[in-house]
Amino acid sequence: MSEDRPDRRIRKTRAALRRCLSALLLKKPVKDISVRELTELADINRGTFYLHYHDVFDLLKNLEEEMFLQFTALLERHDVQEVKGSPRKLLIDLLYFVQKNADLFRILLGVNGDPHFLDQLRAVFQEKILVPWWAAIDGNSSYEYEYFYSYVIDGAIGMIRRWVENDTDLSPEDMSALAERFIVFGSSTLLPPDWTLTRS
Repeated sequence: MSEDRPDRRIRKTRAALRRCLSALLLKKPVKDISVRELTELADINRGTFYLHYHDVFDLLKNLEEEMFLQFTALLERHDVQEVKGSPRKLLIDLLYFVQKNADLFRILLGVNGDPHFLDQLRAVFQEKILVPWWAAIDGNSSYEYEYFYSYVIDGAIGMIRRWVENDTDLSPEDMSALAERFIVFGSSTLLPPDWTLTRS
């Protein structure tokens, strides 16, 4: 039991820093957050902070990297053929992960978020989800393919941003069903049955 005590203290310290950094990032960009301000809010000695991180940027980078490792591991648990049939199970698992880490997603996708995080999120969506899925359904590699990626990826990120801003008001199951409908059927899911596209 005593051997686990230091590890528990470290986890408690890191959890407090994460919680307080998230709170501060809702008010200001990371460049305007000082170690002193963060540690006072977290009620942690600055010396303790420097045992773990170089500065506030290092803390944020560490949180992002840790989350992306977990995120990538989650995606890799799903077989391409499974996703080919329906991405629903993958989407549900992904959204439970987002819900668990809603504090970080809320600030990292918000106005004071990290643009690098957004680029990483786009890249992992494309590499781990869309590219294998597109290949599995024998999709062509025309110019439409690149626009499809942008449409789906930015749409999915936009949905996640709105969801965490709304305190994950819908269940992951409901959100995954909505996302799947939008990905497969687009805006037609919201149009009246008698609506038709007029081509010029």
